[in-house]
This record gives sequence, structure tokens and C-alpha cells, in this order.
Amino acid sequence: MFSRLAVRRASRPATMSVRYTSSTKEGSVAQSRGFKDRESAVESEYVHRQEQAYLKKLKAEIEYRKIELVCAKT
Repeated sequence: MFSRLAVRRASRPATMSVRYTSSTKEGSVAQSRGFKDRESAVESEYVHRQEQAYLKKLKAEIEYRKIELVCAKT
């Protein structure tokens, strides 16, 4: 009886692993075109916002320097 129980338990994990595996490969979601497009769009938006913040900072610096030059002339 013990040998039957051991055989049944030994064979069960193999059938369960087949039952729960999918046909898709690991990382297939990351390789899909839609995911790449969305990721690219998010990255582009992030870079755009960073550049806009940097330009705003530079413009403020230019205005400050202009005022500083006007005050230095007088």
C-alpha cells in the first residue's frame, strides 16, 4: 500500500506542472508591440517634461541675468 501511495504522489507534481504552465514564454508580454509602444510613449513624455523644466529654469536664469546687467549699468 505504501508503494502505491508513493507512486501516486510522485506522479502528481508532473501532471500538475503541465496543467498550470502556459504556452507563452516568460517575458512575452514585455516583447509584445503594444507594450513597447506604450513604454516608448511614457519615456518620451518623461523626457519632454524634464526638458521643459530645464528650459524654464534656463529662461528664468536669463531673465535674472538681464535684470542684473541693467542694474549694473546704472
